[in-house]
Amino acid sequence: MEQLEIEGTLPVPLKKLVGQTDVKSRKIVMRQMTAIEYIQAQASMQPHQYIAIADLSAMTKLIDDQGTEHEITYDMLGYSSRANLKYLSDLRDKLDAKEAAESLSQEQESSEG
Repeated sequence: MEQLEIEGTLPVPLKKLVGQTDVKSRKIVMRQMTAIEYIQAQASMQPHQYIAIADLSAMTKLIDDQGTEHEITYDMLGYSSRANLKYLSDLRDKLDAKEAAESLSQEQESSEG
């Protein structure tokens, strides 16, 4: 199955230290997880972490000015603006809708063929 993705721009930039360099960006890409990736992300959660934040951070990568993708940690997202959490939740809904539409399209193509 092809991994679906959707790009977006966070309302509030996230900052990450990469080596000695601070990466600060609002650009992100969110990818639909497989069932195994989803369970692995939940299995790696620490006590007292919220599933919603863990899921969104596992699905999403921060994109720097050079186009390099960086992991978004639970703490990066959890301690950022509530607006970022809402934006990513809404983006996940769009990604789920995109997956449903593509699945329906594939079903229709296979029934016609």
